[in-house]
Amino acid sequence: MKKFKNLTGLLLFVLLSTQSCKDPKNQKEEEEKEETVATYIKEEDKACLAPSSWFTVDTITGKRKTPAPREDKTSVFGDNTTVSNCDFHQWSWQKFLWLTNDVSGQPLFLEELFQVTSQTVRIPTTNNKIVLTASDKKQATSDILNTNKSFSSNVTSYPVYYSIHVNDSLYNSIWKYAKMKKSDYSNATFPVGSLELKIAWVSADAIPDTTGYFVTDAVVEGKDTKIALLGMHVVGIVYNHPEFVWATFEHHDLAPYYDWKATTTSDVPVTSKTNKLLFDVHATATLANITSNAPNADSTSVFAVNQYGVPRHAGDTFLSTSQEEPLNYDNIAAINTSVKEKLTDVWKNYFYNGSIWINTEGHNYPTEQAKLLVSLGSALSNSAPGKLPRGSVAAYNITMETYEQLGFSPTSIHGQNVEGMGNCFSCHSASRGSSLNISHIFNGAVDYESKLSVTQTKQKHLDEIKLFIKNMKASKK
Repeated sequence: MKKFKNLTGLLLFVLLSTQSCKDPKNQKEEEEKEETVATYIKEEDKACLAPSSWFTVDTITGKRKTPAPREDKTSVFGDNTTVSNCDFHQWSWQKFLWLTNDVSGQPLFLEELFQVTSQTVRIPTTNNKIVLTASDKKQATSDILNTNKSFSSNVTSYPVYYSIHVNDSLYNSIWKYAKMKKSDYSNATFPVGSLELKIAWVSADAIPDTTGYFVTDAVVEGKDTKIALLGMHVVGIVYNHPEFVWATFEHHDLAPYYDWKATTTSDVPVTSKTNKLLFDVHATATLANITSNAPNADSTSVFAVNQYGVPRHAGDTFLSTSQEEPLNYDNIAAINTSVKEKLTDVWKNYFYNGSIWINTEGHNYPTEQAKLLVSLGSALSNSAPGKLPRGSVAAYNITMETYEQLGFSPTSIHGQNVEGMGNCFSCHSASRGSSLNISHIFNGAVDYESKLSVTQTKQKHLDEIKLFIKNMKASKK
């Protein structure tokens, strides 16, 4: 994928070249023209916006009806030499808005996708109720995220739960290949349009005023419970990207951000002037609050390190990575503002925290791209300058990768570096020998076919993370 291009360089060259031959009589007029051009350039660089077609309202129901984004060969993703950074961010937001279209009083994702276990076994539901059990509280590192008890009306801390949802395309493909020998699917890829969601939920009782949240019915550990949606991973296959595009969304203002501007040669403590769902107003947080502490009790005051998954240096400058900045950051900020200005339903209270994908330009879809992903193995996440990850190379969701924002074994925040940085591909790689293995629920389905339990599947995943950490530490020596 080539860099997003505009006429900035050419226009500046023209302006500089003509400066010396201006007629003094027209000096003021020319200066005004230059100011106009400069303003245009600035706006052009940040013109990653939401088309008005996303906010069409059904004349009968009065509800928003966002069309599904195009993803096949005829879409913007069909040509790897012209697809832009903004195209991925637009896909991410449009997909989220499409998934949250109102269908008979419920968002589309509850009507058209279905809930599965980590082994891709369908979970029986009644009236589309989410089903959550004690095992659904654990993050990838086995940590449990709990809410700030002083935020709730009853001074109680509640655990955050997670559900997995898939569409027919991904579900059918997973079970097609999971029943095969690995040699039969080593070069296989999931079809365009395959989709998985991972969603973070909490009991509505944790939130004094839920009017700004999407709230739905659930069965939590056997009891009927109202739950509020906190965050969502939207993970989908588009043409030329068998690794999936990994987009993530959060409810706004769940936790404070780390202060990179105040950072010099040491970490600065994190505080908040207001009480938040995931941070106590009286707390002072440090690295320990966002470092894996499983299986012990975890902090109830956590914070976000890198806004939009874009890594920073001390002094609030961008870390040098495989993704050009500030282009990516500015595009995310611009499209978030654009969407928020147009939304009128409850989803206006959620924001896009970035996405990550792989630059597959120069490799034919799908077989050559599948081989590329396998050849990279566990190095798929390597975001050093010149490598292949694009977008938010430190992608995370505060509700799901709470304790992995700085990789798996951080020693400081201020010393963040590209070698120790984590993102989706740190855990989701093709190191098992097929691009299909990037999907954990595909691996879970393979385990299911091998008669492994859900507990055993989760332990295998945890063991893989531990091995990744061990290998990462060894490579630094």
